[in-house]
Amino acid sequence: MDCLDAMAPNDEELLGFALDEQPLSTTTSEHLEQCEICQQRLAEYKLVNSSIVSQLYRRLCPSGTQLSLYCADLLPDEERTRIASHILDCPLCTAEVAVTRRFMAQPLLEPSREAAPLVAVRRIYATLFRQQAQLVLRNGHTVSEKAWPRQYRAEATDISLHLSRASNGDHMLLGILTSANSNESVDAFEGAQAELYSAQQDSNTEERKLENSICCAMVDDLGNIVFSRVPLGEYIMVVHLPGQEVIIEGIGIERG
Repeated sequence: MDCLDAMAPNDEELLGFALDEQPLSTTTSEHLEQCEICQQRLAEYKLVNSSIVSQLYRRLCPSGTQLSLYCADLLPDEERTRIASHILDCPLCTAEVAVTRRFMAQPLLEPSREAAPLVAVRRIYATLFRQQAQLVLRNGHTVSEKAWPRQYRAEATDISLHLSRASNGDHMLLGILTSANSNESVDAFEGAQAELYSAQQDSNTEERKLENSICCAMVDDLGNIVFSRVPLGEYIMVVHLPGQEVIIEGIGIERG
């Protein structure tokens, strides 16, 4: 049944409000609050959207069990390679893998503060070449994350950055390193040190010290980096790879 009131929202307005939360005009909102017919129309649009999301959502993603087996390194090589390739392009599975690994109590290695000073290496600034705008959780809810995930390139090294949230609301910055060089395996990145510095620090200084970093992490055997409990702010990431220091600037983590 259609509402004949002149202030009633049309189908396009209701769809935008139901699916994308596009704001309605003041008069239309006031009408919607009072009109049972328009409220019923809105409820039907939301029901159809929920039904579509529940049936089609993440059809191409591995199951939770497959991701858990992947994290435990219990899959055949072919399936493990397939899932690893999928994770490179799926921030949803990337976040789920990170949470699963933390749950499986795989501790992050703490870098030694007594390590010898870093020797002079080539300094490479990564270039941003791809962004996406939003994440959709496995329960179907959409979470806006400004300009995430992000894809960077530093010569033959690709770095994918994803912003996620822990169960307590803390921000987690997840990184995936891959090489465009077919002769180079991600094993070469294992154990590399990665750090986050406040953007207020000079990224060109030769006196940057580990104790001045905001967060530290190590690259694991799959080329992944996890920075947990990252405060809001603007950051510079430094990844110390063999023979080179990759720098990513302009990493802004804002209040969602």
